[in-house]
Amino acid sequence: MNCKYLLFIGLIITSVSAKAQAPKWVKDRVSINLVQNAEHVKLNGKKVKNGECFVIDMNNAELARGIYKNGQKDSVWNYFSKAGDLIQVYDYTNKKLIYNVVDRKTIVTEGYIIDTSKYTNAKVVNPVKLGGVNYGFNLLYNERNLPIAVKQQTSKVLMEYVFSLSETGKVERVSLNYASTFYNTENPQSIDQDKADAYDFLPATINGVPVKSKFVYQIIMEVSQARDRNLYAIPTQGKQ
Repeated sequence: MNCKYLLFIGLIITSVSAKAQAPKWVKDRVSINLVQNAEHVKLNGKKVKNGECFVIDMNNAELARGIYKNGQKDSVWNYFSKAGDLIQVYDYTNKKLIYNVVDRKTIVTEGYIIDTSKYTNAKVVNPVKLGGVNYGFNLLYNERNLPIAVKQQTSKVLMEYVFSLSETGKVERVSLNYASTFYNTENPQSIDQDKADAYDFLPATINGVPVKSKFVYQIIMEVSQARDRNLYAIPTQGKQ
């Protein structure tokens, strides 16, 4: 082979090698309660998640693990309870829920509102939060944002995130509600586009047909008054 062609091929290989980069691990705080560790590569001058990823909470409990491909979740992801139990497996490539059980190790419970009034012998499948309720709740909850009026309650407070879901599982509205003996309020919330995982649901179905529904996170908060009556302790989550 002519030497100039060898030189040309060598230049191509060198150029490609210079552009190719080994993935780098990047740690990001995705919420006040969760940290994401993911492999990134540079794509069009921007860092993009591409490779392995896992998410841990403030106690270093792993809640999610999977891979990204060009910034999108890909293949099979595993989700765990705070105790390390596998609670959900979802195949993002084929859009298929492989495994799903109720997380009994979290103080966050889930509820549903589905209108079956137009049906007889309705076979209902409840909506599903991808990642589980504990993971989803911790993507949104920030203790610092609790209203002063909630902190001043001396009885238990029911806190609810209410998600209104479309027939495709898309979140159309979110409301953060509080209820106690002397305090009740509903607070519409804006949808944070930077936290896609927080709004990732599978829709409810009736007789195999996707329908609108509401999905609810519920948590009982115990509020204790400080010794100084002008100050109030931060609410603590109730025991399991």
